[in-house]
Amino acid sequence: MFASADEPLALLVELTPKLAKKRFREEIYKAWDGRCGYCGEEATSLDHIVPRFKSGSSNCHNLLPACRRCNANKGSEDMESWYMQQDFFCSDRFKMIKKWMNRNIVSLFPDDLEWLKPGLTEA
Repeated sequence: MFASADEPLALLVELTPKLAKKRFREEIYKAWDGRCGYCGEEATSLDHIVPRFKSGSSNCHNLLPACRRCNANKGSEDMESWYMQQDFFCSDRFKMIKKWMNRNIVSLFPDDLEWLKPGLTEA
């Protein structure tokens, strides 16, 4: 029926909710080579970068592979302040996390929303 199992329509028709969740999680681990986004050790869980407790979502941009130690240690703390205090803090890894969080943000308006800046909305 479909040319390949990776066609979007095939995935919608043939995936059970359980399998869809599994693939969703696998793709996040795969994007980080199965390593903790914070310390680089083997990842065993997914961490909400912005905790659910603080209205963080469960979309892929807010989920980061983490080792058990980092996930438990960070808890519901702010990622930036927590991460910068860690002995294993790495500025390159921090930039990768920030890029991951913002990777699919699309500007809906021309000129990067220039029209929202103060003074530009006045006639």
